[in-house]
Amino acid sequence: MPTCRTEQEANARLEVLSDLAGRLLAAGQIVLGLPLLERAAAREGSALRDVRLAIEQLCRGEARARASGETTFAEFAELVVSGRLAEQYPLHVKALRHPEQYRHKLNHVLRVLGPVPLPRLTLDHADRAISMLPGHLEDSSRQGVAKVIHRILALATYPARIIASNPLPRGWIPKAEDNKAKGSLYPDEDSRLMAAVNIPLSYRIYYGFLIREGMRADEAGRLEPSDLDLERGAVVLDENKTDDPRAWALSPDVVRALRAYFAICPPKERVFIGPSGPLPGRSGAHNFRNHLRRAGIDRPELFETTQSRLNIRLHDTRATFITIKLANGRTETWISDRTGHKSSRQIHHYKRAARKVAELGLGDFAPLDEAIPELNGRGSRLGGGDPMSAGPEASSPSPSNGASLVRALHHRAPGAVVDHAGQPAAGAPVAAGGPLGPRWATPASDPAANPTEQIEIIDISSASASSSQKSWRDF
Repeated sequence: MPTCRTEQEANARLEVLSDLAGRLLAAGQIVLGLPLLERAAAREGSALRDVRLAIEQLCRGEARARASGETTFAEFAELVVSGRLAEQYPLHVKALRHPEQYRHKLNHVLRVLGPVPLPRLTLDHADRAISMLPGHLEDSSRQGVAKVIHRILALATYPARIIASNPLPRGWIPKAEDNKAKGSLYPDEDSRLMAAVNIPLSYRIYYGFLIREGMRADEAGRLEPSDLDLERGAVVLDENKTDDPRAWALSPDVVRALRAYFAICPPKERVFIGPSGPLPGRSGAHNFRNHLRRAGIDRPELFETTQSRLNIRLHDTRATFITIKLANGRTETWISDRTGHKSSRQIHHYKRAARKVAELGLGDFAPLDEAIPELNGRGSRLGGGDPMSAGPEASSPSPSNGASLVRALHHRAPGAVVDHAGQPAAGAPVAAGGPLGPRWATPASDPAANPTEQIEIIDISSASASSSQKSWRDF
């Protein structure tokens, strides 16, 4: 029995099966109940509880055993979506990560396919279900519904073995043309979005993270505090769409921005929490477009849907990331480490737009901690994320520009409660450590015990030091 790893567990399961067999014998239902007993030997948890309930109903005469040939498409689909099939066949079936998406697609076809017993379901049934889909659905949505139907029937073939073969032939899933132009933001538009204080800060830090790191919107929405290491500036993404765990070094400005943001809004069960719960929520694309308009971004191609173009979606923050990073010389490998793309062909799709951005000289994104007014300057006070040690993303100032190298790091106590102005809240206790950011920051020393240290300014330039042309990289 696969549920028993030791002799003690086997003896315990034996007692359960003996009790169930005794009930079936007493009720005269042992013949019909024998398949249920076999299932009870191989199931655990809620699946075993369901089998025991079925045996009790059979013994009371409230149910009858039914041949698998009577299982309808709707009943088997429920087994798949609920995860019970994955419990029964853990080696061959994975539990769905987003079962609600399966349910949404199935709702379009259950009126046609739902009551049909699986052995009697034919290609004609499936064709009729697809032909009756709502006319407003895009080709990609129709393809998604067809994929769900095909997957349900494939699982009914194996491992469930309810039908001998899948009635849908190879090539039945319709093709979806994906050649429509998609929108992406320019660096100056990103700066306007980040600076729009009439948009909640929680949304802007979320959008800024997506645009600068290339993560999928739902992946970022599921990030937990333990997925971030802000001391070293890294993120670990174990669960994602492609089941390919990946990790990478965050941009230094993103690390500083997250530190500052967590000092204002300490994270809870998720890293990005909006006014109504974890982001992106059910209307992520709608909110994103509304926030772009609120920031004064009104470029027409971002908001129109035609035969050849889609309006901008939250998912297009990835297109923005890839396009701008390619235009600024990042390699495909560097990009795919963050986006999770499997092939060069997927990234190649963005190279034409990247060449345009490079030719126009639009530059790169502004540092996130400087682009968001509420966080400007806080990241350096919290420590870490020095842009001058960030490699190609932030080079050292050239000796020829007359700049002097000056660094001053100010640290805040870990876990300190602060108000929206960045100051410690009145009467708030100072915690020994926080769940993120401040936990890894260097503890602040007592200002009274450690007066301000004099810092010597060393001129590293042979040219005049009176140049007024400075950038964020000079500090």
